[in-house]
Amino acid sequence: MALPWRVRILGAALNRAVGPFAAMSDARRTTLRAHAGPRWIGELLNGRPDPAAAVTEIAVPGPAGQIPARLYRPSGRPAEGRLPLVVTLPGGGFVFGDRFMTAWLSSRLSVRLGAVVVSPGYRLAPEHPAPAAGEDCYAVTSWVAAHADELGGDAGRLAVVGESAGATLAAVVTLMARERGGPAVRAQGLLQGAFDLRPGSPMMSPRSSWPFGRPSDAPGSVAAYLGAHGDPSDPLVSPLLARDHAGLPPAFVLTADHDYLRDDGERYTAALRAGDVRVEHAHYVDSPHGIFSFPGWCAASGPALDRLAAFLGRELSSSGDRTGPP
Repeated sequence: MALPWRVRILGAALNRAVGPFAAMSDARRTTLRAHAGPRWIGELLNGRPDPAAAVTEIAVPGPAGQIPARLYRPSGRPAEGRLPLVVTLPGGGFVFGDRFMTAWLSSRLSVRLGAVVVSPGYRLAPEHPAPAAGEDCYAVTSWVAAHADELGGDAGRLAVVGESAGATLAAVVTLMARERGGPAVRAQGLLQGAFDLRPGSPMMSPRSSWPFGRPSDAPGSVAAYLGAHGDPSDPLVSPLLARDHAGLPPAFVLTADHDYLRDDGERYTAALRAGDVRVEHAHYVDSPHGIFSFPGWCAASGPALDRLAAFLGRELSSSGDRTGPP
């Protein structure tokens, strides 16, 4: 299927502006992380936050110090009891993710679900290779559950959602929670994630073309994430390789046809179903990687948000009625 012209133009412009990952200097990486430029440019690319969500900057204790995070809650209407809790994890190839990148998605989930949403930054590669990012995301998820009362939330209705590298980390968090005895995660949203980071995996030699990034960028970001001693076969790096996937929370898995991580999403869907995990798999044609990162440019952003919110609404229902697609 063909990509819309506006997505192709945006991809070409971003690739030219960012440059190849393999040749990126430390100074260039620092500049890109700083989000230099007018605010309206960022909102043009990544979407404007929902004005019906109130935003508070917070810090969460982590294994290596304070983790910056943004807290969203619906404003302008009284809370009816304790609210569901959602942790949203940003993408960025493990190298560029921060708490600002999920503003469009986090604010809309907060308003649509009537939920408290916490979106953290996490330690980034190559300065902090795996498992630093996963440990930070697990620490934030555990903190949200432990502090549910003061957040006005219900620890029994907790979800973890991530896009791209954030989806990888969301899957890692659910594995950690299972192995470490908590917190109890009721649902996971895995949006165009990487779940097998081994050198021979499909993402390293993708079958699909994509507008954002270059063929060398996936191996380069994975190498940065692993560092000198990382093991790509570790399930907390490659969640697909867990000994089994039984007992993990119901999952919403998003894939797109022009996405180098399409195969990973399909394979992880199969692995979860093999573990008797209930999965809703949403696939979008004529769509690139980063549907939620470029909502004004990707036609699938609205429909995908509708499906994700409906899934989370069912799974986080206080009534316990969580029927849905197998």
